[in-house]
Amino acid sequence: MKRFVPLILTLTAAPLILAAANPQADQKGQKQLTPEIINSGGGRRFFGGMLRLGWRPGTDQLSYIKLEGEGPKTQMRLVLRDAATGSEQEVPEPAGSHHLSLFSFQWSPQGDKLLVAGGSDLWLMDLKGGEPRRLTDDEEDKQNVTFSPDGNRVGFVEKNNIYMVDLATGLLKQLTTDGNENLMNGKLDWVYEEELLQRGTAPAYVWSPDGKKIAYLSLDDTPVPKYPLTHYISDHVTLTDERFPQPGDPNPIPDMHVVTVTDDQPKIWNYPMKDRDAEYISPDFTWTPDSKTVAFSTMNRDQTDLKVHLWDGDSGADRTLVEEQDKYWINAIDAPYFLKDGKQFLWLSERDGWLHLYLYDTGGHQVRELGSGDWMIDRPTFLNQGLGAYQVDEQSGWAYFLSTNPDPRERQVYRVRLDSGEMQRLTKDAGTHSAEISPGGQYFIDNFSSIATPPETRLLKTDGTAVATLDTMKDPWADYAQGTTEFVTVKADDGAPLYARLVKPPGFNPKKKYPVLVDVYGGPDVQLVRNAWGVTGSEDQLYAEQGYVIWSLDNRGSSGRGHAFESVIFEHMGQHEVEDQLAGISYLKTLPYIDGNRIGVHGWSYGGYMTLELLTHAPGVFKCGAAGGPVTAWKFYDSIYTERYMRTPEENPEGYHDSSPVNFADKLKARVLLIHGTDDDNVHMQNTMNFVEALVKASIPFELYLQPGERHGFASPSARLYLSERELEFFKGNL
Repeated sequence: MKRFVPLILTLTAAPLILAAANPQADQKGQKQLTPEIINSGGGRRFFGGMLRLGWRPGTDQLSYIKLEGEGPKTQMRLVLRDAATGSEQEVPEPAGSHHLSLFSFQWSPQGDKLLVAGGSDLWLMDLKGGEPRRLTDDEEDKQNVTFSPDGNRVGFVEKNNIYMVDLATGLLKQLTTDGNENLMNGKLDWVYEEELLQRGTAPAYVWSPDGKKIAYLSLDDTPVPKYPLTHYISDHVTLTDERFPQPGDPNPIPDMHVVTVTDDQPKIWNYPMKDRDAEYISPDFTWTPDSKTVAFSTMNRDQTDLKVHLWDGDSGADRTLVEEQDKYWINAIDAPYFLKDGKQFLWLSERDGWLHLYLYDTGGHQVRELGSGDWMIDRPTFLNQGLGAYQVDEQSGWAYFLSTNPDPRERQVYRVRLDSGEMQRLTKDAGTHSAEISPGGQYFIDNFSSIATPPETRLLKTDGTAVATLDTMKDPWADYAQGTTEFVTVKADDGAPLYARLVKPPGFNPKKKYPVLVDVYGGPDVQLVRNAWGVTGSEDQLYAEQGYVIWSLDNRGSSGRGHAFESVIFEHMGQHEVEDQLAGISYLKTLPYIDGNRIGVHGWSYGGYMTLELLTHAPGVFKCGAAGGPVTAWKFYDSIYTERYMRTPEENPEGYHDSSPVNFADKLKARVLLIHGTDDDNVHMQNTMNFVEALVKASIPFELYLQPGERHGFASPSARLYLSERELEFFKGNL
């Protein structure tokens, strides 16, 4: 379960309040926001004009897509920019009329060719121009497309089997043959992609460094129960089955394999999964530099014991390289990173309570921890989802990463020496940064923003020296009335500091009494209160303009504050989250301009769950609430996510009962709006329907908005606009 939000963040912690006001806010005569405006294309534009910005392999050249024109006349240009001189050149457009998607481009490892999609097929483009070369010719979708490390072959998944194209001969070879509707080779099923890869885009296969073999994960969904999804927007209602394991259900059966790609008849080695206590195989795995052994991780069903296996498919040799254990759950399941000499590797672990990097020798012995303290390494957000948690420049001996040091509401770029553990901070501006290191290790791209600074794309040297600002985004709301955002630190009942965000309406008058709208999420692996552009988004500004104070607080259980801060929810989801949210409400009520009798709450997904938890467990505190796509009983959600925090219903029946708002619907006193997409394949509509049934049995009135054809997040412009209008109308009528 994930909530994807615009880039968000906060400034340096202060004892109580830290202002991050927009200097253009509160000016008279500014335009007024409407639901139509915030749902226009500009309202969702969080980036500048350099799309797909990255490095051309083997060079210090940046590459990016530039759009020219608007509407149907929009044209794409692939631009190369020299990092040292700033000079630019355009790559010639694909010749012919094959309707190739330049936006889909993928560099060859040598940086001399581009792989692009055209319809359902793959094409190879030479940078010198000319007719693109067609690699495949059928109508089947090609998924998880990759180059081999030597650039001589292209692999992909089609109909759940792995294929390979030899670029020298044009030979197309099918490497696996057992893939079918229920057995996936080299790709993930719904629950693995959602909860172990966390909606990532990486394939479930990896080329060996010499390009002669592929290690791949297979998933057999046959034992996983089918969940029917009903589709109403058609002349005849249709059903599709989704393989969806709920807590305690059978999970997909994983297996690890290696297949050769250079033999006339591919040879496959199958890892003998003798220990079926290993419920999961991590979808992140890798090869040793000599191309002889595969390193992959297995994990028990409780997700408390992780073993890294080093497996030689040819000889059958298998040994445990590293083992991690945690009494609650393990978050870090990344593959080890083997240094090129084959003698050492890097490993991520939360063993000291914070996600840090460690150096090991290949005998499995820890050499040193690479940086320590009450901060954590974090993965890039939004702009760099393809990057891992760290990047390594072996030639200079540095590893680069994002850190919550010195303020967990920020992300700063650091580097650490592999030979000594010496750390250096490379970015200085308070806010959110990211880093993508150039192939030569001389430069990095920094995507920066703060609460008051729209996203900027900067080029820096890897010692932190600024080179150039490559791109900036204009504030799409600069001409509109905007509220001011303040960052607040409040104390939980036991004294733990909690970070929050408060937005005051435009033209704020401290002598008035304002209603409050609480924006809540509160779940694991998500942090709302961060110092980045978009933390106060267009919806918040719309409500602020309507005269509401906006409030958001990261309770315990949320991300960014270490494993101890997160793991307090173990076996009792909702309990500590509600307590911390109510501590925030108590603080709000001490403010002279807050009307404590007019507090509303809304959230989506885990935020929808938290909305119902707050309404049912704190009756009388909130006047109304809107819950979008809510979990109403954890027995209805998926196995991997739910069991990580709650174990199974059989093991923890009391926890499941107490953590599910459907069991407390009769306590509801506030007005409630329930919102759900009828095609939601993540938090199924079963959740809302059971809550409705409980409200009906208790004779409690409610409002219900079901959106046909939409999934967990509403995608169509009409549905998003209607949702904004419906919620605004609900809060204006009840708050």
